[in-house]
Amino acid sequence: MTATTATTVRRTDPLSTSPPWWFRLSTPRPGAAGGGGAIAEISLAAATDGVLDDVLTRLGAGGVRMGRAGLREVARIDQAVVARWSERSASIMPHAGAAAVGGIIAALVQLGGKPGEPLDAMALYPEAQDEIEARMLAALGQAASPLAVDLLLVQPPRWRAVPPTGTAAERARWRRLNRLIHPPLVAAVGSPNIGKSSLLNALAGRGASIVADEPGTTRDHVGVTLELAGLTVRYLDLPGLGRPRDELDAAAQALARSAAARADLVLRCRDPLNEAPAWSAGVGQTVLEVGLRGDLGAIPGVAACVSVKLGEGLASLVAAVREALVPGADLADPGPWKFWEA
Repeated sequence: MTATTATTVRRTDPLSTSPPWWFRLSTPRPGAAGGGGAIAEISLAAATDGVLDDVLTRLGAGGVRMGRAGLREVARIDQAVVARWSERSASIMPHAGAAAVGGIIAALVQLGGKPGEPLDAMALYPEAQDEIEARMLAALGQAASPLAVDLLLVQPPRWRAVPPTGTAAERARWRRLNRLIHPPLVAAVGSPNIGKSSLLNALAGRGASIVADEPGTTRDHVGVTLELAGLTVRYLDLPGLGRPRDELDAAAQALARSAAARADLVLRCRDPLNEAPAWSAGVGQTVLEVGLRGDLGAIPGVAACVSVKLGEGLASLVAAVREALVPGADLADPGPWKFWEA
């Protein structure tokens, strides 16, 4: 389909007098965990008929009939598929690069759109049977972990069968399950030169971190996104903690402690020759004892013992991390999950 001639969006020309309308990025933001797809989706919803016709026309993306999709050059930024689901809902699907997505979102803001979701989720997903199903469809697009998919799909019938009462135990389970949608932060702390960077490279299956025999090689933290047994996490490989060798090392260790304090899960690493640094878990933080360089000897009292050299123990560590963050009992619980609240 041939793209229409685009109309430049002017900052001085918002739809300020129109009824409210909203937009949301329905896929993970570019560069985020799970955000490596080729196509993004920006969902639009309006409170009344006719508003989205005006919005899309001003973007140069008008003329798409209800129930149809067409290729349009949106705001002279990117060619995108524009789909009209109903009078009050539409989607703009550009390339998933940061420049294209950010530029189109900026154009929507200039036109007076409200970031976020309308109070009525059905405005975004009119094909849904009820609000729970509409919220489920929205969550599917943003869930970072593969484990989330099957669990989200069964939520509408579970809510219809037995609505939750919101007990403290239920809310705690919901918070843990929400890590399937918003990746938790995992931080590895330990003495210098015990194999933390080698562990990260083994988990990532690539050279994500610098490895060397010289203590203090990791001066800054290295962050990557990993999928561990179906759970997507943000993983930090931090500088070694111990007696600082100089001011630069002291600054690196202060940064490491600050970053680890924000983690959902701290991997307190040690090897047969080095004790792990002292660490007090913060509020809501879990600490997992991990043994590294297991080929050098036994490491008692750890949840998992890894030898990257021998390729042993990685599966046990991955399982322990997943269980610490999203327990199997939570996944197997047949009760409903309030997945749209943090």
